[in-house]
Amino acid sequence: MDVRNILYGWKNYLDKNEVTEAVAKQRATICAACPHAKKGMLLTFVKDELKEVEGYYCNKCGCPLSAKIRSNDICPEKKW
Repeated sequence: MDVRNILYGWKNYLDKNEVTEAVAKQRATICAACPHAKKGMLLTFVKDELKEVEGYYCNKCGCPLSAKIRSNDICPEKKW
């Protein structure tokens, strides 16, 4: 995991654009079905229009999914 990618993902989370959100929606569907998606206690305060990943993180890489799906990073399981 490159921290810069996750920071870029948080930037995209705050400054949503149509292209980023279209990709994020596709990735959110994949992540929601993944066994590595776990509910995070601290992430319950992060509200996301993509409810399937709201408050979740990837147990494989530790990234919050709201940022991960909007980043330039890759899935640690190579699902996207």
